[in-house]
Amino acid sequence: MKANMNDSHQERLQVVLMRIIEGFSDYFVKSLEKSYHQTPKTIEVRNITVERKLGTTGIHIVKVQLETNLGLDEASIAVKIYDKQELALEVVKRINILENRLSQKKYSHFGISSASVIFFSRSVIVMEGIQGDVFRESKIPRPQKYRFAGRGLAAFHGSESDRCWFDKYKLLLSRSVENLPLAENEKFRLKSLFDDVVPRAEEASQLSGSISFGDFHPGNLIFDVRMGQSPMIQTHIIDPEYLDTSKEHDRLEDICNFFAVEAVDQYRIDKSLTKLRMNVKSFLSGYSEVLAHERTSLSKYYRGNYIPVNFHLALMILMSIIHIQNMTDLFGGKTGIQNEMLLRCQLIEKLLNWDSFPD
Repeated sequence: MKANMNDSHQERLQVVLMRIIEGFSDYFVKSLEKSYHQTPKTIEVRNITVERKLGTTGIHIVKVQLETNLGLDEASIAVKIYDKQELALEVVKRINILENRLSQKKYSHFGISSASVIFFSRSVIVMEGIQGDVFRESKIPRPQKYRFAGRGLAAFHGSESDRCWFDKYKLLLSRSVENLPLAENEKFRLKSLFDDVVPRAEEASQLSGSISFGDFHPGNLIFDVRMGQSPMIQTHIIDPEYLDTSKEHDRLEDICNFFAVEAVDQYRIDKSLTKLRMNVKSFLSGYSEVLAHERTSLSKYYRGNYIPVNFHLALMILMSIIHIQNMTDLFGGKTGIQNEMLLRCQLIEKLLNWDSFPD
């Protein structure tokens, strides 16, 4: 077998695939049956090509060239390798949970899906091939992309109504303020801003509890445009490494995780939240579409029609200040870090003072 490899990780991927390829030969048989409408008698792998890596997920899209008694064909697989062997099994469990939640018939016409696991060992997961482009690279118009992203997350969350453990967010807030690399007067000012918002956010979120994707971001969404099919656009949700099945997380935790980086980037460009506001509203419109299909709405989960997007987004940006404090290379030294932290503090203030964001 030959492969197009560019670095040591891809070389490792090649070695692993050569070793385990026979373990998922049944998948190739089924793939070819769809093409030829009959079962091949012989299959030989002629070539393996690592086509690309999906964003920052560590998932590689691989083309496998097959030679059979019926002719030449290709199969697409997605592969992820873990350095720690114990990780793969836990991730497979989460992938199966995600697939089960998205495979319900009530979501089929929305075109929402995930990739099935076809083989795994202690440190390798092989999934069905995933076609399409990640969120940021997709040419689908932006409002539609955000709408489809909201649909996908709503299908994952489901329509159940559960209690939210809001003390989790108050604890995160307290610890984050305490560990901020800022002067005490700035810490106090930020804490005061949050203190004005927390009571209302806590009251509103009592029934917002849901399972959590844990790391729902644009890199975990792939859009596959299938001309002539219905629905034409398939939304694939991938890489649920941090999925948590306890139903105590505020739905906004996943929603705001999706927008935290975008909020900082947009504010850095023009000190405005205008585009972010439009994108959040498009996302929530898609989220609401799925809820409406199940005869419910966001107002079921948030009391008083207040949806505290501003609180959760500000909290995530607050925590990000701690994470960037040593990234001098990324932000141009200590002065760059100080400027970046100041910018994020300003953004937090803007969000917390915008009580009805994104409306």
